[in-house]
Amino acid sequence: MPVDRITSLNRAPEQAPQISPTAAAVLMSGNGDTKTWTAFVSPDGVVTSGVWESEAFCKKKAHPDSMEFCYILEGRLEISDMNGNVASFGAGDAFIVEPGFQGVWESLTRVRKYFVIAKCKAEVVSLNAIRASYDQVF
Repeated sequence: MPVDRITSLNRAPEQAPQISPTAAAVLMSGNGDTKTWTAFVSPDGVVTSGVWESEAFCKKKAHPDSMEFCYILEGRLEISDMNGNVASFGAGDAFIVEPGFQGVWESLTRVRKYFVIAKCKAEVVSLNAIRASYDQVF
C-alpha cells in the first residue's frame, strides 16, 4: 500500500516514456530525442520530477526561470557555461542548474538521471551566496 504523499522514483519506470525531440534551434549534434518518465507534478505546476534519458547528443541549455536538481544514474555528460568553463558528471554525481544558467549540455554517452525542476526567478540567491551568509553567521 502506498504511503500518503510519498512518491517513489523508479530508475527503470514501467510506463511508456514521453518522447520529446530537441528543438532544431538548440540542437548542436546527435539525436536530440529525449525520454521522460514524469513521476510528480505539483498541483500548481511549479515542481516536476521524474526520470530523464538521452542518447549521446549536444544542445544549448538555458534555465532563465527555473532550477534543476539532477542525480545521474548512468552515463557521462559535460555542461559548459558561456565562459567556456566545463563541469563533468557521471553515475552517482548530483548537481543543481541554477536559475539564469546559459550554456551547453553534452551527453557523452546514453545518460539517465533523476530530476527535479522548480520554476523560480533568476534573481534567486545562489547556493554559494547562501553558504557565505551561513558561514558569516556561524
